Amino acid sequence: MGKYIDLRCDFGFKYCMSDPIVMRSFLNAILEGDEDTITSVNFETVEIPRESVEQRGVIFDLLCTTDKGDTILIEMQNSHQKYFKTRANFYVYNLLRKKIGRGVKWDKMECDISKIIGIFILSDKFEEFHKVITRTAECDLDEGDLFWDRHRKYFVYLHDFVMDENNITTKNIWINCFKNLGKMDKIHSSVMERADEGLKRLLEKANIAALTEEERDYYEASMKRLEDEIDMEEHGF
Repeated sequence: MGKYIDLRCDFGFKYCMSDPIVMRSFLNAILEGDEDTITSVNFETVEIPRESVEQRGVIFDLLCTTDKGDTILIEMQNSHQKYFKTRANFYVYNLLRKKIGRGVKWDKMECDISKIIGIFILSDKFEEFHKVITRTAECDLDEGDLFWDRHRKYFVYLHDFVMDENNITTKNIWINCFKNLGKMDKIHSSVMERADEGLKRLLEKANIAALTEEERDYYEASMKRLEDEIDMEEHGF
């Protein structure tokens, strides 16, 4: 076991990323250039109950609302899942249904809904992804222009990420943390020179030595589940 928590396991992901300052840093890094700077986030309930016996309920990994009222879900996916793009849309459209509400009167709406953004961190190998970050939105097929800007999805593909020491940005540091933090025994000084408040807090929270005995037990159990999941994937179960 390394010095730092592995962010890919369920305990590590939720324990470290449920801090508003840590999450704000991550979101601003991933959404840089696409969204205005996020100044604060509030975490929301992660469950959308089903409305009838025929429907499926949804439980997200983490869900938050920004200072502008935009809804952002963050999912960690450690094992390959068939039709994952469809699953990602299922998550986004369930949030859309929740945001609009039942029986809404369109002509009574004073403004359009706030944005829904899905960020999906993919740890396993997915043949359908061919770059580290894939950004999708609803576009005009003929013109290629953005047709509707109320939802967007980001797929962060850890499998293809390699840290470039000549291009150490906050975004790359974050992606590297998700892929490799659990294997690290120390953090390079150049990373600390570039780290913002959220990244510094992440490294403090992710220090295994700072966990209570109970937290460490939860972490070890979560890592065991992750390792079993990875082992099953590698052997084709």
